[in-house]
Amino acid sequence: MWYFAWILGTLLACAFGIITALALEHHEAADAAKSGR
Repeated sequence: MWYFAWILGTLLACAFGIITALALEHHEAADAAKSGR
């Protein structure tokens, strides 16, 4: 069953990376809107 834990860990890492990228993009867009760009 090690493969099950490995797949879950890989999916969790991918999801964390995607959520982080979306959060960074959101913050950059908010900063750009504040500065009037």
